[in-house]
Amino acid sequence: MSFKKNILANYIGLFYSQIITIVVLPSYLQYLGSTGFGLVAVYMALQPLLNLLNIGLVPALSREIACHREINEKFIRIQKLLRSLEIIFLLLNFLVILIIFCFSPWIAHHWLQLDNTPHHEVIRCIEIMGIIIAFRLFSDLYRESILAMEKQVWLNGVSIIITTIRYIGAYVLLRWISRDPIHFFEYQLLASVTEAILLGIKFYSELSIPAKFLMRFKISWGLLREVAPYAGGLFYSSILWFFATQSDKFVLSHILSLSTYGYFGLVMLISSGIMQCIVPINLAFLPRLTNLFSQGKKESVSALYRQITQIVAVIIFPVIAIVAIFGEQIVYVLTGNRTASNWAGPILFWYALGNGFFAMNAFTFYLQSAIGKVKLQVIIDTVFSIFSVPLIVFFAYHSGAKGVAIAGCVMRGILFFIQSALVHNTYMPGLHCKWLMKDIFPILSVTSLAVWCLSMILADFKSMNRAENLIILVAFTCFLFIVSFVTSSTCRYYFLNFICRKRTS
Repeated sequence: MSFKKNILANYIGLFYSQIITIVVLPSYLQYLGSTGFGLVAVYMALQPLLNLLNIGLVPALSREIACHREINEKFIRIQKLLRSLEIIFLLLNFLVILIIFCFSPWIAHHWLQLDNTPHHEVIRCIEIMGIIIAFRLFSDLYRESILAMEKQVWLNGVSIIITTIRYIGAYVLLRWISRDPIHFFEYQLLASVTEAILLGIKFYSELSIPAKFLMRFKISWGLLREVAPYAGGLFYSSILWFFATQSDKFVLSHILSLSTYGYFGLVMLISSGIMQCIVPINLAFLPRLTNLFSQGKKESVSALYRQITQIVAVIIFPVIAIVAIFGEQIVYVLTGNRTASNWAGPILFWYALGNGFFAMNAFTFYLQSAIGKVKLQVIIDTVFSIFSVPLIVFFAYHSGAKGVAIAGCVMRGILFFIQSALVHNTYMPGLHCKWLMKDIFPILSVTSLAVWCLSMILADFKSMNRAENLIILVAFTCFLFIVSFVTSSTCRYYFLNFICRKRTS
């Protein structure tokens, strides 16, 4: 499957998923109420746990597939590693579910600020969340493996189906059948089980796994030892990164009332959309980068790295600008709730900027992952976590959600400049200044100037209805995309080549 087709398929799948998620999920606030939506926010905060539970083994399997997918003799090795991971994850899931069932009463009674929500209802919802996470872990295992095989057109087709079931189906449930949060999470569990089964069947068929393999319940310890250094480094980094980037969400779930935490869930949803904008490119980018490194094509690696950086910047900088400057209007358009938009708008500004630093900093991780050397990442994450986690907790208790947002943004900015310089100078000497000054800074500066000009337009957003707000936001976003596109040398090059081919054909 061609690289461009994979990116296109990823964008179609992600565009559909993001539109459905961002448009439909906030409407749950109307049917579940702010407290019920707070439980949805808790569920959203638990999703990053999947990166911890895979203990670095899912990326390790994905890398094995990306490196050896064209060598038929290596399929037996991949099959054995897959079965080993499945057995480990099965045991791990039983442990996770047991822990969540044991601690769910404590979470409901002592951690969450429940307002008037019955404790037994919250306990039941948390238990279901634990089971959902268990099935999502297997879904991630099969999904990442299918991505490594570059079967992304099929995968995005299935993702569209699952997204429709998960979000539109839940909307139908809440609007016409039941507004009970327990029924909502039971429905989400059904969607997660369906997803895991579909992805598992597809991956097994791609590996041409014989029937006798299905009855093989044996862990290949030798293979696990081979991938252990790589997986262990990623696992340790995941632990550190989890605490550094998710600690704010868990601390605030204890400090804020459940209804207010529901509003914070809107901040999480919208700001996470910034990261989702680059996922389609990165899903196609990492396997290709890994493959080029394995063939020793360093010049091709550098060229691809810089081109993808510019493309991501063109996409992500306008989104960051709109979310940061017009966050209050975005929340109002999505929910129709002025209370939620007034609370979330100022906080969205800082989370948007922070996630922008995070998105661009992800390139340095992809570079290390493609090379297969994550030692430097481990050191950086260790130092960053030692300083950032205590600061996040301090600001959470003393300044609330806005203080956490500001502190997180500043720390991610500092991390971006330090980590990008260290990684580039270590693994790709001579790249860093070109990457910053030629691939990022021109697009960033022009986009920033353009959004500043837009913010000077005296539009009385508060007197407008949701449709009018939406029209203005869409127009502003399109303008910023055009500006950033024209600024990028890579985008101009491909666009002019496309025009020339059309004229000569």
